[in-house]
Order: sequence, then structure tokens, then C-alpha cells
Amino acid sequence: MILRTAAALITFNLFGLVGSTVNFDNLKPASFPPYWTPATTRPQEPARWEVLRDSTAPSRPNVFAQTLGVNNTSEFALAVFDKVVCRDGDLSVKFKIAASARKIKTAGIVWRYQDPQNYYLLHFSVDEKNIVLFRVENGQTHPIPVRSDKPGRFGVSHDLRTGQWYVAKVIFRGGSIRVLFGNRQLFDAVDDSLSTAGKTGLWTRGGTEASFDDFRIDRKG
Repeated sequence: MILRTAAALITFNLFGLVGSTVNFDNLKPASFPPYWTPATTRPQEPARWEVLRDSTAPSRPNVFAQTLGVNNTSEFALAVFDKVVCRDGDLSVKFKIAASARKIKTAGIVWRYQDPQNYYLLHFSVDEKNIVLFRVENGQTHPIPVRSDKPGRFGVSHDLRTGQWYVAKVIFRGGSIRVLFGNRQLFDAVDDSLSTAGKTGLWTRGGTEASFDDFRIDRKG
């Protein structure tokens, strides 16, 4: 069964699997999409999320963006997708980090989100040129080592650039986490500290301007 809403949200239920895809294309610019909630670790530092037109969007015309406002100084800004709650799933999104005068240019995706203090995060950094997996637990950020021939290795180096679209995917099952980037397997990791089912969403740091498109979460039990 396929159901399409005004937000270009597709929900399906086949063989016990539930998933949603959002491309934001049927929404008005400057609006906030349904089934999403903004969040931040510091409520006194507001973030600004909105639908924008972008001629470079993978699926035109719209994207969902964290934009630079006068008061946008939020250290960790999240947009949480409320429609699907899962412990295991496949999460993917296309994203672009904008060029700006700010030193920090970092975006990410989150899963098993409980609240602004507890979730998993896949972190994409233009300024540090890397992709790193984190666990945010009780407000503390802990890097998770990747499986490799070098014990204790955190994340991988990657020449991320502003103004360029990328696609990332996380497959999470119990304590096992697999990261794909550009449709290639990037690394595997293991962490079972946050085992409770939660929501998924988008993340930026330090007022980073970033755009997202074709957000998809498939619940796998």
C-alpha cells in the first residue's frame, strides 16, 4: 500500500517493514514540514530550519535546510522526524554543506534519538575532512571506533567540499552499524550502548548552513 501526502511523504507497509521517504517538493518555501520537530541542546540558542527552493537539489525543486539567521548560533541543531520510531533500520539522505565565513562546516544524520542529549550521530565535517561515528549519551559525545586493522581508529578521512551534494546511508541492527557513502561501503562499527528504539533526523553544528533532500528511513523490526 502506498500513500502520498502533500509533503511528498511515501509510507509503505510490506512484509512487516515500515518506511518513509520525504523529498519536501510539494511544500511552500519558508515553511516547516509536517512530521518534523526542531530541537537543540541549548534552547536559548535557536536554530532555523525551513524548506527552500534549490535548483541544484537532487529531486527538485525543494530542500530542507538549516539556514543562517541573525540569532542562529545553536551549537547542535536537530530536526527530528517523528513519524517512524525504530530500533533497527536503514537510514539515508542526500546533503550539501554551504560555503560560509564560519569556521565550523559540519552536518550529520541521527538515529535511535531519544532526546537532544541521547542519540547516535554520523558526522560529516568539511573543515576536518572526515566522517566520524559518535554516540551522544547524557549530553556527552563519544567517538565510536571503526572496525579496521588499526585498533582505536575513529572514522575515516574524506575530502568533503562545500556546495557539493553527497549521499550517505546507515544500516543499524542491534549493536552493528554499517556506513555507506556515495553508495560504497565506508566502514563498520559495533556499539550497543543506546539500544532503545528511537527516532531519526538531521543535525548541524555551530550554525552550519546545510541542505538535505530525499530523506528515507526503513524500519526493520
